[in-house]
Amino acid sequence: MSVFNFKPTKSQIEIFEHHVAEILKIDFPEIREALELSSKIYSIQFSKKPSGICLSRAFNEEILRSQKNNFDLYGLKVFNKKRKEYEDITLFFRDNLLSLIEIEKPEKFHKTYDYTKMQIGELKTKPISFENLDTKIARDILKNVSKDKLNQLEIEDAIEIECNDNFYYTILNMENGNYIAVDKNEKVYRLNHEHLEKVKKISNNIDDFFDLYNGSKSNLIELLYKQTKTHSLYGNTN
Repeated sequence: MSVFNFKPTKSQIEIFEHHVAEILKIDFPEIREALELSSKIYSIQFSKKPSGICLSRAFNEEILRSQKNNFDLYGLKVFNKKRKEYEDITLFFRDNLLSLIEIEKPEKFHKTYDYTKMQIGELKTKPISFENLDTKIARDILKNVSKDKLNQLEIEDAIEIECNDNFYYTILNMENGNYIAVDKNEKVYRLNHEHLEKVKKISNNIDDFFDLYNGSKSNLIELLYKQTKTHSLYGNTN
């Protein structure tokens, strides 16, 4: 391990996650199943309340359909290198995927614990039911949209995405980490993390968007990869 790793890296957390799934494969086979279906972690953040490491990853439609279990898990023990003993840590799972490692001083997780050494203690779970705050925001943005049109969107699975200090709320998951999203002014964008232009406005409002979208995602695929039109001698061709 490099002495310059001042904070845990994404790859270290991925190793930890796989060890968790492996040691729990008998008691919680659904955790390993969800991990096999999921995309890789694309970012980790260090939270203060609760204190811990938050894992973020692109949503997968197959997981959203088949994995609906949210819970805290108690009783998994990880080896504390400083104390030379195994100690309990609390893990939070969303859709059976590890979403939060709740520990003190999360920035020193890799220095405090040997994240490859684990033991099973007295395992207990606490079911978690929560309202998706991002869904609530998306519904508020689209409060004037008819129920029939809302039913053609994926509002219940909305997530907030930040890009260049702007916030977007997903309304359709286009797979592979790409989305159709709205901002708080109801403008509609396509978000493509592999594109040179990651965020591109495609409609000025949701009504205009439904002129493009008929309930089938297939007619939106081209928009995900469409290049920005360039300026010409005759002005902007957009």
